[in-house]
Amino acid sequence: MSRTEAVPPTGADQRRDARDGAFALTKQLLATTAPRFTGRHGVEVHSLVSSDHVPLYLFAAKSLARFWPEVTPVVHDDGTLTARDTARLLRHAPEVRIIGRAEADRRVGQLLADFPVLAAVRRNNVRILQLVDYFLLSEAPMVVSMDSDVVFLARPAKLIEWAATPPADRPAFLYSPEFGWEPRGVHWITDHLPGTPYVPYMCCGFAAVDTAAFFDAAFLERTLAALPREISFAPRYVTQMSYSLLGGRLGEKGTLGLGEPYRSGRLEWLPLIEDRVICHYFASHERSTTFDNLTEEGPLLARALGLAPGTTR
Repeated sequence: MSRTEAVPPTGADQRRDARDGAFALTKQLLATTAPRFTGRHGVEVHSLVSSDHVPLYLFAAKSLARFWPEVTPVVHDDGTLTARDTARLLRHAPEVRIIGRAEADRRVGQLLADFPVLAAVRRNNVRILQLVDYFLLSEAPMVVSMDSDVVFLARPAKLIEWAATPPADRPAFLYSPEFGWEPRGVHWITDHLPGTPYVPYMCCGFAAVDTAAFFDAAFLERTLAALPREISFAPRYVTQMSYSLLGGRLGEKGTLGLGEPYRSGRLEWLPLIEDRVICHYFASHERSTTFDNLTEEGPLLARALGLAPGTTR
């Protein structure tokens, strides 16, 4: 082989390049100064965050600040956040309100004293914090539920308009549609609670809620108690199922799908459109680590922060 002949990259070379790219992107993230959150729209954006997902949440929060800084971010500790994690979050998003797990358990335990089934589900399923704690511990009348693997690609005009609408004239529940594959958890309802209305094709990983009209602990207590324990205590789907039930009881006037620009799904699953507002599921459970997500979704994350040009899906 001549000295000018190219040597094909080895697997080790490719892994090294991917690692270097992820480190470079993370370095850019840490150096990026996002607009300050102001809270002017009276909306809190709540996220359940683990220690492993702090870097992913920082992408979510900084993209949110870039496109909708008039909200207040709220982080719920899933029980794994360290003092270093908390300091890192506050360094990059000084306005974030962090609710520690011990504090949440104490406060919510008191509020659920009359709802033993709902309290038991919460004790045994960390995911239910995305429902119960978001609304019981919110300090604003409107709450956005946002998973830590959501990034914004445009300003959410529909949500901004909703937040400015008087409560009597706005839906209490706006949700990210999820279709193109069969959502599984919500369909367990029809077998065991026949006739109970629910929202069939929705994702609770991105939803906007008028808390006073939407959240009803007594309703959740009754419905969860009516289900077999293998469903009501299921770790993966009970949260989405409960959002679906709460939305269903509001009727068509009380709920609104946010449409294709807010549709949940990995970017490669979705049609190419110019006005996509969010990308959800950029962090795949099929990847074993946060590093894998940073490596494989680098172009999307860079675009969400305005670090590189590109088209949106």
